[in-house]
Amino acid sequence: MTGGAWDVFWSTLPAEPGAALWDSSPRLTAARHLPLFRGHTDPSLPLIDIGCGSGRQTQWLAGHFRRVVGLDIAEAAVELAAASHPAPNVAYRRADLLDQDTATALHTEFGDANVYMRGVLHQLAPDDRVRMLATIRLLLGRAGVLFAQELTERTGWYVAELLAGGAQLPKTAGLAAQFDFGARIAPARDGRLRLLFEGNGFEVVADGDISLHTTERTAGGQPLELPTRYIVARAAARP
Repeated sequence: MTGGAWDVFWSTLPAEPGAALWDSSPRLTAARHLPLFRGHTDPSLPLIDIGCGSGRQTQWLAGHFRRVVGLDIAEAAVELAAASHPAPNVAYRRADLLDQDTATALHTEFGDANVYMRGVLHQLAPDDRVRMLATIRLLLGRAGVLFAQELTERTGWYVAELLAGGAQLPKTAGLAAQFDFGARIAPARDGRLRLLFEGNGFEVVADGDISLHTTERTAGGQPLELPTRYIVARAAARP
């Protein structure tokens, strides 16, 4: 997924909170994620929010970590986040984390860091997923912990069935048209997401099913929730 495509997405999106499908209130998102990984982290380490988007979750997480850095490949998202969700201990930056030199520079600047990431891997081609996981290992170093919420094939099937059945979901349909959301191959089947991480240098300390709360409303007026998985992991010790 190119930065240019995401720049177009963020620059044309309305600025109000919740305009993006995944930009739910932190009480439905980061606040529910934090108990799943907080006990595994050193909160004195910085937290890096990969794919920070509007910064809505980043700003909330800044209340629980001493220093937070929101990274996004889209300059338009970084500008929106800085303007709409600032905090004294938050910095927003554009970064292409498929570039190992960028990751090396970040680790040199911040040292070992915790990482928070929602729905990034499914946007990438298989080889790029492996490169991204290598980048994350570099950012974590020996002491950092990763929390990742990720779409799986089950998510794709669910979205595809909703749209094929004629559900009126304009945000979801817009993403399907622009980014093949619901059709793009997700990183792994539900049972194999853990193996994807373990096969690429991670020690998984927790995982499980979790809903992705969206800002889309169903015909009945209820928020659309998508089936996803979460992973809590650290870089595996080298032999």
